[in-house]
Amino acid sequence: MLLDPQKDASLIGRIEAALNEPYLVAHLGKLERESAEGRLAIENAVFRRYNQATEYAVPWVNRAAPLAGSRVVEIGCGPGSSTAAFARLAGQVDGYDIEPAAVEGARIRARMLGLTNVSCHAVAPDQLLSEICRRHGEGQVDLVLLYAVLEHCTTVECLETIQTSWDLLRPGGHLVVIETPNRFGYMDVHTTFLPFFHLLPGPIALRYYRRTQRQRVIKTLDAAARISGQEAELARIRLGTGISFHEFQIALGIEDLGAVLAADGYEPEMLAWFPITLEERLLQTFFLARDVPAPIGFARFVLNVILRKPDGALPTEPLIPLSSRAEFLVNYAHMKVDLPVQQAQLLQKFERLGKAEWVISGSDADLLAPANQINIAHGDDHIRLQSTGNDPYLYLPPLDAPLQRAIVKIDINAPGHSILQVFYATSDQLDYAEERSVCVPFYRGRNILLVELPPGVTGRLRIDPGEIPGEYRIYRIEVRQ
Repeated sequence: MLLDPQKDASLIGRIEAALNEPYLVAHLGKLERESAEGRLAIENAVFRRYNQATEYAVPWVNRAAPLAGSRVVEIGCGPGSSTAAFARLAGQVDGYDIEPAAVEGARIRARMLGLTNVSCHAVAPDQLLSEICRRHGEGQVDLVLLYAVLEHCTTVECLETIQTSWDLLRPGGHLVVIETPNRFGYMDVHTTFLPFFHLLPGPIALRYYRRTQRQRVIKTLDAAARISGQEAELARIRLGTGISFHEFQIALGIEDLGAVLAADGYEPEMLAWFPITLEERLLQTFFLARDVPAPIGFARFVLNVILRKPDGALPTEPLIPLSSRAEFLVNYAHMKVDLPVQQAQLLQKFERLGKAEWVISGSDADLLAPANQINIAHGDDHIRLQSTGNDPYLYLPPLDAPLQRAIVKIDINAPGHSILQVFYATSDQLDYAEERSVCVPFYRGRNILLVELPPGVTGRLRIDPGEIPGEYRIYRIEVRQ
């Protein structure tokens, strides 16, 4: 049930009045409540965040983890906006927070909305996680909810919260993280609305924050700074920074998060709430080009993820195949990147040259000689190279005669972003050395690479396909001069 500001004005007014004494007064001074920023904060606390959770978060979670009859623990429930929204479908919701005023607000909200399956508990910060474990026991909870929480934690608190949440879950249970900023987004969309602010080291951030237009942020940090630098740094964290996939890998001890990621924020509800931004497109491109070892959902500018605790062995395949997200990603099909100017000019020069000196195509695997950390085999229409280390290389067939100025064109599919290096020898210098090599960057997927060689190259060309272990596919190598 959404709360309409017009149709439900009476109920919203009663909720605001009820929340005023225990919660709103504690968070907003009289002048702040009268400002536009303060009024928005009140509306968020009273009904907007509840509506967002009801419209977007609850159906999104219910899709991956059916809520009917479920036992839900919410850590960091605040004044109960999300607690109440989830209680409409869940069997029982227990909310926990370190702030008594917020917990009292959550209790009031639940009563006013007629919810009888909600219990809210105020617990001291140093006892919070242990008390939750004592009350619920390990492996007994269906769903742990962290709604706009982790970004307000210190590093230690964040890791402990994720780990404890995972321990609480039964096998097959779900850890739900909602509306937590991605630290790798370019814009601080949470606290200051300044570009890159959340990425700044603490000492720099604490000398920069007054550039924000958000007066509450300035007042909070000013007050903390008057106490001590340590207090100011803690206040900066409490206002909210961001996290990334790294915390989950560390806290859960799971490197391949795709094996437990049941929802990644590209589902319809989350796309409606958080449309894809320009900054996110740029981060997607980096994830794909660099083969970042994390699911693409961790490239979203706000992290909304559901992690499913395995009921048995860890799955060997991702729960969400990357191909199922192709429509939301840039450059997915081939990770195509426009040729740099130099490569484009070389391609034009290559096309103007005469016939090929020699060509190696997909059926010519026997012509390549493996030399180090690489296995060579025939593919359907390509030569399959299996790199087994970070220094693989192979040799092309020997040249019939020294080349004049020549260009090598290599059509290759690579497993990740790296540098391809072509070593050559000359009649008076037959050994391979760095100064007699040409380097060309390439990206994951299909690449057309062009390498210009100096006059006098002879013998065999040596190709180092890159530092990324995995499968490379060569479709064609052609030399023209």
